[in-house]
Amino acid sequence: MGTDDAAGWILVGIDGSADGLRAVLYAMREARVSGASLRLVHVVDETRMAAGLWELVADSRDLKRTGLGHLREAEDLLSSEGFPSERISSEVILGDPARALSLLSADARLAVVGRRAMSGLERMFVGSTSVAMAAQARCPVIVISAASTPHETGRLHVVAVVVNAWPPRDGCLEWAVREAGARQARLRVLRLVPQPLASASGVVSAAMIELDNHLSALREEQREVPIETEVVAGNPIDEVVAASRVVDLVILDVTSEPAALSGLTRGVMAHAYCPVGLWK
Repeated sequence: MGTDDAAGWILVGIDGSADGLRAVLYAMREARVSGASLRLVHVVDETRMAAGLWELVADSRDLKRTGLGHLREAEDLLSSEGFPSERISSEVILGDPARALSLLSADARLAVVGRRAMSGLERMFVGSTSVAMAAQARCPVIVISAASTPHETGRLHVVAVVVNAWPPRDGCLEWAVREAGARQARLRVLRLVPQPLASASGVVSAAMIELDNHLSALREEQREVPIETEVVAGNPIDEVVAASRVVDLVILDVTSEPAALSGLTRGVMAHAYCPVGLWK
């Protein structure tokens, strides 16, 4: 694979699903803007093999051949989109998918994974590779699903970043600005204020002033990206999911969250109407 050390590479988890292919296309668009290479990885789940959960008896060679088929499908898709083959590498590895992808993410600039469609309570409580990967990854992660975003994203030219703790981390805000700039989009900074606090006189206006003051330097440095601010009160999941209807990407800071991820992050990942970016 030809690589650009300065641009780095984007890790893409390939699982043979339609959502996995949407992750490939999303990563391709990110790579075109940044000049990064793509690393496509299919992980044969050894934990399921050991538990006897495969419907057919198959040895590792059979499963590897299946994985190679999934990778070829992804490579053909990239070829049809005109993405240069010298900027693509692909591999099949054995292991726990979330753990294997998380280890590889240590050297990536970004990881992109698909979230398979689920419904109801299953979406909240079933452990999935995308949720585990989001918790364990060592780089920023973007999770995308056709269930929430059936169309190609990027048409709205708006990126949102959520401020759920104070002060916000500058690294997360800077990533959000870069993502907005790459899309020639404006950035919405949403500060969440718990409803009990928001009902007190002057709390919302004070929170807005504090947020604008914090962003003043970033606005000065990134004048090409319009930055809007908003303070919202109410149920945090409901507020962020509502915002996700009218943006191309919603970004959450999960650097201080436990390995299981917070209820807010899991709720947004389950119900958002756009791809979800997780700052690590």
